[in-house]
Amino acid sequence: MKYAAIVLAALALPACATDTSSEAMPQTARYSQRELLKNWALSACLATIAKSPADRDDANATASAYLEFGNQPIEAYETLGKLAKQYAGRTYSGSIASKFNTMKCIDLYHSEALESLVETWVKQAP
Repeated sequence: MKYAAIVLAALALPACATDTSSEAMPQTARYSQRELLKNWALSACLATIAKSPADRDDANATASAYLEFGNQPIEAYETLGKLAKQYAGRTYSGSIASKFNTMKCIDLYHSEALESLVETWVKQAP
């Protein structure tokens, strides 16, 4: 009996470790075209500032996922990519020693420049 309980507990572990709820699944298909473009730009910026190859690969893969769901032409992403690189290349300073790279990408996400480009491309989409 004790052996059976151990076996059942061991078999239940993988089921508990895998979260298949909707919260664990990407929400990409639910985003509007505006959100997809903004998320793509943020991901492209994060890929630009990433120091480790793993982080860069992850950000690029994320950007690719957003692109797959988008309806805009490749020129939209090229334009947004240029803006993302501009923001990533900014020089920030503060009261602590840091390049504030993540802040640059967050600033991009909330920028008027990104909003304007996104608005233009969303209006042009089929």
